This record gives sequence, C-alpha cells and structure tokens, in this order.
Amino acid sequence: MSKKKSQNNYVPFLLLCCCLFLFACQRGSYAVDERTISPDQSEDSTLTPIDIQYESFQKVIGWLTEDEILIHIGNTEGHELLTYNIFSGEKNTIYNENLAILSVEINQSRDKILLQEVSETQSRLTVITTDGLTVQSTPFDYSSYVTLDWNPTDNNTVFISHYSFDHVQESEMIHVYVWTIDENTLNTRDIPSLSPKWYSANVYLYIDELETNAMYIGDIRDDREDMLLNMDISDFFLSEDTFLGVVESDIQDNVVHLFHEYPFLVGDKVLSIPKVTINDYPVKPHLTQATRNGKIYGVIPEYSFALEEDLGNFSLSYLDFENEEIEEVMELSEDAPIALSPSEEYLLYGWRFEYIIDLSEQRMIPLLEEFN
Repeated sequence: MSKKKSQNNYVPFLLLCCCLFLFACQRGSYAVDERTISPDQSEDSTLTPIDIQYESFQKVIGWLTEDEILIHIGNTEGHELLTYNIFSGEKNTIYNENLAILSVEINQSRDKILLQEVSETQSRLTVITTDGLTVQSTPFDYSSYVTLDWNPTDNNTVFISHYSFDHVQESEMIHVYVWTIDENTLNTRDIPSLSPKWYSANVYLYIDELETNAMYIGDIRDDREDMLLNMDISDFFLSEDTFLGVVESDIQDNVVHLFHEYPFLVGDKVLSIPKVTINDYPVKPHLTQATRNGKIYGVIPEYSFALEEDLGNFSLSYLDFENEEIEEVMELSEDAPIALSPSEEYLLYGWRFEYIIDLSEQRMIPLLEEFN
C-alpha cells in the first residue's frame, strides 16, 4: 500500500480542480421509548411500527418521501417491495415476484427503484417506478449480491459492480458495468473498485482497491486511463457535490481527518475523529446527508481501535463543518449504517435500517416490536 502521510500534500490536490473541468466541461445500550410505538396512537407526529411478520422482514431500503419508506420483505414463496408511511401506518405493496430480491437502490429523485432479482434459472436487473410499473429489465449473469450506484444527475446510468475470483490466475477481480437504462445496454468499465461513485453525468471517483489504494477520477466518455488525484485520501463520502475525504493524520497515529469540500475540489473545513482500522487500514465512518449542502450526520467512534481487537463505542453525531465542531446526539449500540430523512428530522439506523431515530427528541424507535 502506497501512502504519503502528509497533511500538506492535500493542498496540491486542490490545485487539481482544473482536472475536473477537463473531465466534466459496546457502550451504548439505549432505551427505546415505548410511548412512541403504539399503533393505536393517531397523532400525526407519532411513529407507527410496521405490522408485518418478523420472519419475512428483510430490510428497509430507504426514504421515498419525508414520511414514507421503502421496505423489502420476502420468504421462500416470493419477495415484495412495499411503501410504508411511518406516521399513519399505511402500507402498499408495489412489487411482488417469485424471484428473490437481492440488491435494491432508490434513485436521487426518489421516483424510481432499481432491483436485482435472482432464481435458480435466471438473474436480472429491473427498474420500476414507485407505483410498481416496470420501466426496464435486462438479464444479468450474476446470482450473488452486486453493488449499485445510481447516477444522481442522470437517471439513465447506473454502476453495477461485483467481485469474482480467477482460479487460473489465483487472483481477485472486480467487474464494473455501466447500465444505460433507456438504451438497455450494459458496457464494462475497467475500474478497480467495487464502489465507484458518480460525481456528474459522466465523471466518477473511486479508490483503487486492488493496487494503489489511491483516489482516481474518470470519465465514461473517455477511453484514456483514469487520472490519479490523491495518494493520501484513503476513502471518501460523496453526496451530490459535497465531498468528504478521509485522510490519516501525519502527527497523531490515532486520528483521521475529514476534509470537507463543497463543491468538490474547493477546500473548506476539516474535522478530526478517532481512527478505526482493519488490517491497519483506516475505516470510513458511516455518514449521511439528505439534501444538497444539507446537514451531515455520522456514526463516530469514541476512541481509536483496531476492529480485529475491539468493537468500540460509537455515538451519533452532527458534523458541523462550518464551525468545525462535532456535536454528539446520542450513544449508539454499534457501528451501523444511517440514512437521514429528506426533512432532516429522522434517521434510519441499523444493518437493516430496523430503527428510526427521532433527532429532535434523541429517541430510538424500533420499526418492528421484535427489535425492542
């Protein structure tokens, strides 16, 4: 792994902005407030639990509106996607198939859904509207989970990526495809990352996961090699044109810096947090942002540790880059993903987004009573 541990080296990176224009021209047990989970309560501000069987619950996919979420349920007989109003309790099945649903992604406009479906005889990618109407479908010869990244500025393009192992070469490979939905074409792209991220309609960013561990920028309109941007950034968070780069401190071994840029490549502010590592490599904290240049929340460790040795303690925190402050909201039971609602009033939390956090009252509410 090649790293240059110098905070000063980050400055020249900002000078590379011209490249973009050339391309784009376990502490924390928490108490659940049982007053908030009664289905008999009818106040508009009362969160209502989901009335579905625990055994069929797969996960919450994410937010569709300020008060509606998308839920995936399924069993051996088939899988469904349904919408659910967290206040009224109203739910509506929008998609039902005998195939198993694996990966699901909601687009930036929250009006279309991409899903990967598999069975013993077929595997396909399907795009539907939030009303359940099929927009496009294509066979896809891979029957395990894929990583999806829907272009936030062009609803017609999606990155689809997955690992494979070459038994002849005895090496790992990463396969990345660009699906152009309206034309229904799948084109391969030589990107050594399982999670490339769209920055614009054509420009993308990624960390090379196979060789350099460095950050690169590319353009799908160009067949030239992707351009190296930075050797110091070990990972990043990208939400529309808000960019957070994770950079190890060259002064304190137990600290990483979160460099905030809005817009991308225009340096702004920095926050420092305890460093968590796996195999001596820094781990990016779970982060979320719901609106352009909106609030950013993170699951932040309370001390530095290695995941091979410790599970750590974490808190949900508001990252105030303007004032360069971290404001703790509440303790969390574990390090798990979060997703902020469009209203910035609630957060989905958990490996299946099985909890909702009321940010104003700092309460965690289970979506199913079995998680209480």
